[in-house]
Parts: sequence; C-alpha cells; structure tokens
Amino acid sequence: KMTNNLTLLLKKYSVPALFLLLAFGMIFLVFVSPQNKTFLIATVMMFIAGILTLLYSSGVISTKILTLLGGVAFVGAIGTLYFSTASVVNTNRHIKKYNMTYGKATYNLQDIRTAQKAYMEENAYYAPTWDDLIDFINNGKVPFVEMEGTVPSRRITEDERAFLYGDNRAIDNNMTELEALRLSKRPNPGEGLSNFKRDTVMVSFLQSKFQTRSYTEARQVAGYGAFSADSLPYIPGTKKKWNLETKKKVKLGETEYPVIKVSGKLPLAKIEGTQPEELTFGSLTTNDTGGSWEGN
Repeated sequence: KMTNNLTLLLKKYSVPALFLLLAFGMIFLVFVSPQNKTFLIATVMMFIAGILTLLYSSGVISTKILTLLGGVAFVGAIGTLYFSTASVVNTNRHIKKYNMTYGKATYNLQDIRTAQKAYMEENAYYAPTWDDLIDFINNGKVPFVEMEGTVPSRRITEDERAFLYGDNRAIDNNMTELEALRLSKRPNPGEGLSNFKRDTVMVSFLQSKFQTRSYTEARQVAGYGAFSADSLPYIPGTKKKWNLETKKKVKLGETEYPVIKVSGKLPLAKIEGTQPEELTFGSLTTNDTGGSWEGN
C-alpha cells in the first residue's frame, strides 16, 4: 500500500517537479551569468508553469482555471517567440552593419597610412592636416621605377669587369642588377643587355596607388564604393573626422624621427549595448605605425 501511494505521488507531482527543477536551474543561470531578455522571459514562464501544474496536481485549481491560465501562457509564449525572432533579425542586421563599418574603417586607415608614408618620404615629416594630405593624394608625385628586360643569367666578361671595376677581381657569381644597369648604359651594352632598362620617373600618387585596377576591384568586391580622398578623413558612418596628430621630430635614442597617430571611435559597438571600440594606428612616442586592428 505504501508503495502504491509513493507511485501515485510520483505520477501526480513528477511534471510540476520537472518544471520547477528546470525553472530553478534557469534562475541559477540568471544569477551566475548575464542572460538576454528572451531567456529571462522563458525563465519566468517556466516558473509559472511549474506553479500552475503543482496547484493543479494538488487540487487547488480546477481544470477550467488551468485551461484559462494555460491559454494566457500560450499567448505569452507566442509573443515571446515573436519578439525573440525580431531580436535575432535586429541582431543580425546590427552585426552586418558593424562588420561593414569596421571593414571600411580599417581599409580607410590603411589608405591614410599609405598616403602619409608617401608624404613623409617626400617631405621628411607627416602631413599635419587633412587638407595637406588630400592635396598630396590628388596632386602629389612619387618616384616610380620603369623596368624593361631582366638581368642576364651569366657572369660578367673580363671586358665588362674592366669597365665596371678596372681590376682583376675574381668573376665567380652571376651578374647583379646594379652591374646590369651600369653595363646597359654603354654604347655596346653586351649580350642580353640591349633591352635592359631601369629608369626612375615621377608619376601621380593617386593613379599609382588608388586608381589601379586591382585596388579599384578590391573596393568594389568589399562593397566600400569608389575611392575619394575627400572622404578619407571621416570615420565611416559619421560626420566626425579621425583625430590626426603628428610631430615633425621626436628623439628616439640618438636619432630623431617624425611620428604620427590617427585615432577615432566607431559609431557602432560590436555587441549592442556596449561601448564602441577605438581604432588607431601609429604612436606619438615611437616611430611605430602599426594598427590596433592588426594581428587580431
């Protein structure tokens, strides 16, 4: 008889016990780690389901009341499902927008760094203002080596050695690039050097860096649009400019270097509700121009 009573109790209260056990487990998770709103609503509903089934199994509430409350809970579940789905859609939309903003921001920072390095090579210091940098990008010239022919895969002859060095040094290795260049300028260059050419010419910085086919196609594939020097100073998705800081000379050991730092906060955080991250490259205390996004 005792066994029958125990079996009856187990059948009667097993379902509410299961609901309440799950509810207390979910409550425990809420306290030990952050959970989203959907999980919190599910926890409350699980706890209510446990209480209702317990009251019903104990005979406190009737079948009609249980059905009524169950209907209310069902409507609540549908509402939760709707808001949960909407939350997932919004989250995915946010992630997509963030990834586009982050990608364009790092791409533009790399372009700024490329232009600033070229400016520094020409002027011995970094462009101190955005207007200076934009003018250099649009109108600046940089050296470019025009190359024709290849270095012959042979050793120099004794006659060529006499022209190059005027001594009797050993001829053990194949001709170097510099040797080929000097020999190509003779009236009779020699075997394999008639079409050898290495000339440095000044070309448009804009065309050589930002209007090449490979660069243009890469931007199109990434969805970043056409390059514009005028938009480069602005943080993508905002009307705010990157913070540009430069110093013409900073002493590092026994040597003085120009330094630069470009920084700014993104308009979107990776996770909604958190602080947007700052992207930066360069330093005002060292000549390092590494980016915060690199190596991650």
